[in-house]
Amino acid sequence: MLTFIAIDIETANPNPASICQIGIVKVQNSTIVSKNSILIQPPQNEYSARHSCIHGIHALMTRDKPYFYEIWETIKEDLTTHTLVAHNASFDISSLKSALTHYNLETPEFTYHCTYHLTNLKLTELCDALEIGLENHHNALSDAQACAEAYIKLKSGIKPNHKLIKTRKTENNFAGHERITGDLLQPDLDCEDKNHQFYNKKIVFTGVLDKISRDDAAKLVKAKGADIDTGISKRTDFVITGHGAGPSKLKKIDEYNASGSNIKIINEEEFLKII
Repeated sequence: MLTFIAIDIETANPNPASICQIGIVKVQNSTIVSKNSILIQPPQNEYSARHSCIHGIHALMTRDKPYFYEIWETIKEDLTTHTLVAHNASFDISSLKSALTHYNLETPEFTYHCTYHLTNLKLTELCDALEIGLENHHNALSDAQACAEAYIKLKSGIKPNHKLIKTRKTENNFAGHERITGDLLQPDLDCEDKNHQFYNKKIVFTGVLDKISRDDAAKLVKAKGADIDTGISKRTDFVITGHGAGPSKLKKIDEYNASGSNIKIINEEEFLKII
C-alpha cells in the first residue's frame, strides 16, 4: 500500500526558478486523499510566450498571487517528509531547488521517483497505455493526478499496454496566435451600430481564444466599427485576452496605464457577451 506525494511544476520561462504553478496530489495507502493546485507569481512576473502557450498561464493570472517563498512554508513539510513522484522528476526537483536558491532558502534533500524513468513513455503515452484519463495536459494538478494514478498502477504490477497508445499530431504551441492581417486591419466606420462600445476604438487581441478563432473574432469587432491593431500602444482602448496572452503585450499595458492611458483588458467570456 503506497503512500507518497505526486507533484508537477509549470514554469513561466526557461529559468527553472520561475515556478508559476504547482500541482500536489497526496496518496495514502494507494488512495488519493487530497489534491491542491497553487498558482505562484514567478520572479518579476515574467513569462515567455512559448511557456504561456504550453500551459495557458500568463502574467495577468499571477500578478496578485504569492511568490514561491511565501507559499514554501505551507508545502515544505509535505514535500520533505514524503517520497515524491513526478513524471520527468529531474525537471520538477530542479525547479524546486532553483526556486529555493533564488529566494535564499535552505534546500533540503528530496526523496523521489520518476514515472518517466520507469517506462520511457511520455505522460500522454503512459496515460493511454495504462488507460488513465488525462483531462488537461500541462495543467500542473491534472498532470500530477495522472502521475499519481500511473505510479499506483505500475507499482501494483500493471504493465503499460503499448498497443493502446494513440498517435498524436505534433503540438503547435502557437496555434491561435496567428497575426491578424489584410482588410481586417482597416476599420469600417460606416457600420450600423455607431453606439457600440467598440465603435472607433482601438482593439488588440492576444492569446488563444477557446470558442472562436482570432480571425472570426476580428471580423465581429470590425463589424462593430472597431479599429484593430496588432500591437499595444498608448492609444489602445481594449485588449481581448485568451490563453497564453503575450507577455510583452501584458507588460506594455501596465506601463502605458501607469503613465496615464486607460487600456481595458477583456477576457474571452466578457468579450463574447459584449459582442
